[in-house]
Amino acid sequence: MTCLFNRVLATSVVLGVIACAGPAAPDSFARNTGSTTAGAADTLTTLLDLTNAERRRAGLPDLRESRQLASAAQLQSDQMGSMGQMDHVIPGAPYPTPKDRLAAVNYAWEAYGENVAMGQRSGSEVVAAWMKSAGHRANILSPRYTELVVGVAIDAAGRPFYAEVFGRPAP
Repeated sequence: MTCLFNRVLATSVVLGVIACAGPAAPDSFARNTGSTTAGAADTLTTLLDLTNAERRRAGLPDLRESRQLASAAQLQSDQMGSMGQMDHVIPGAPYPTPKDRLAAVNYAWEAYGENVAMGQRSGSEVVAAWMKSAGHRANILSPRYTELVVGVAIDAAGRPFYAEVFGRPAP
């Protein structure tokens, strides 16, 4: 398995990106972070639409949504929001790594990637920051992926946490 891990500073917020390829489902994660608000739903739609718009500009097909990946993305957003920590790996979290989250939702993958962010106030700010980062941009524009979902959670201090999960299901 190959794995790319890159950390960058973008728009005054540290963002992380991870992409990997190679070979106990939760019903829900405690959502005391406000992740189910109407504003969050609008942000999710904006993130999906803008990510696919970037792919179309590059001549790539849109990524379709995946219910399983949606659960993994929301798990990560909720974990980051409830722990006040933005990262791909969160020691002490119920699902500390991307592989743990994908396994928890029974997503059999051929390839996956994850972009995370915190603090931006709109979906357009998040995608703009990701597109300025080589690693995030590579995930967004990768032809390896066929599916995409986004999770967002708001912590008690009102900070938004975002997780964008890309995937290609195993054949």
